[in-house]
Amino acid sequence: MDFLVEIFVNIFLGIMLVLAVYVNVLAIYYVILSFFGFGKAKRDYDIIEDKTRFLILVAAHNEEKVIGSTIDNLNKIRYNKDLYDVFVVNDNSTDRTGEICEELGMKYINTNEGLFPREGVGKPAGLQYALRYLGFDKLPEKYDCLLILDADNHVDPDILTELNSQYVAKGEPEAIQAYLDSKNSATSLSLGYAMSYYIQNRFFQLAKYRIGLINSIGGTGFIVKLDYLMKHGGFSFRSLTEDIELELEIVKDNGRVLWNHFVRVYDEKPEDFKISIRQRTRWSQGHWFVAFTNFKPMMKKLLTEKGKFKTTDQLFYLFGMAKAVQLSIVLIGVLVSVVYNMIAADFGEIPELASRITPLLFGTSIFSLIIFAYQFIFMMYYAIKVDTKQKFRFFHMIFSIFYYAYTFIYAQIVGLIKWRHQHTWVKTEHVKTAVHHKRQKS
Repeated sequence: MDFLVEIFVNIFLGIMLVLAVYVNVLAIYYVILSFFGFGKAKRDYDIIEDKTRFLILVAAHNEEKVIGSTIDNLNKIRYNKDLYDVFVVNDNSTDRTGEICEELGMKYINTNEGLFPREGVGKPAGLQYALRYLGFDKLPEKYDCLLILDADNHVDPDILTELNSQYVAKGEPEAIQAYLDSKNSATSLSLGYAMSYYIQNRFFQLAKYRIGLINSIGGTGFIVKLDYLMKHGGFSFRSLTEDIELELEIVKDNGRVLWNHFVRVYDEKPEDFKISIRQRTRWSQGHWFVAFTNFKPMMKKLLTEKGKFKTTDQLFYLFGMAKAVQLSIVLIGVLVSVVYNMIAADFGEIPELASRITPLLFGTSIFSLIIFAYQFIFMMYYAIKVDTKQKFRFFHMIFSIFYYAYTFIYAQIVGLIKWRHQHTWVKTEHVKTAVHHKRQKS
């Protein structure tokens, strides 16, 4: 029995060490990457005259509370009116979303008309319907880029000016992601969301852009080259995270996804815990689906093609796990190594293999804790001070980001278990910029 226990303990400690080393590799990589996020963000392109033709699609499902505010915001865009069109994609709504669009003079596409068969589920299916409705293959003749927004989004008025300038200056990349900011951060949950975005925007997105790595598409506030999108079948995606799926397709085609730090899209963050968990579970389900289904082609690309650094970076992103999961592994590693040595000391002997593993496990875990302190405290402080107007409130912000991170663990686990299930889209309720529209008399 002692022999079996020793084998079990050694295997368990070995697994913990492997996980701890993997977390260390990820942590070290992202710390090195973060160094390129410091310093003032400077445009590497000039602002030029309006040239690029944009199609803007606003995904909306039962958004009568916020669609009016969004339309008012979009009407303030400063760009040549002849070079862009805006359409609200009124996707299977049962409320007054469409009526409000009519009242405010906004063009919209009603998927309830059923003119085309539904391709996929949720938001990407609605967007695909809109592309079919507007002409699909002929769209690149009329527009250069497609800008995707959600119904709750507000944008800076110069969004098209900035994206046009960067798109032309950078040789027409496949996609550009704009800075994702937050409309709301009053509660601990929404503040945790916001700070997570601030850290990622500067030390992940901006840092990657500066050294030429592929940036991440964030689901909203991004443009994609219409010619590229149409050649790949439009939004015919299989997962609940069409943004990551599109990003991976671009990566596999050796395309480019750029980052714009100078124009912002303001997104509403959930304040209701249940709604937040449902949203993040959907994110996790889609993320793991894209990760697992793209593992083989990405490994083949890594082994057979050039650009190995970019491919490795994408693999780290796909299989990186949430920060809270990584931190939990590290904390468990510290606890296990300390407790095991205490118990073993009481019995007077430590098996040889375990005596070698536990110091390594303890050392790597402590090293990771130092790195996480840098990421969660220093990087957070810097991003907030440099990129936002938020007042730095140490204890509230530390609590909020850990609250957000650790409640993500449940969503990650459920998403991992249900990664094959990509057929149920869960809507996120938006209310922060609600406008009451009286029903017009007929």
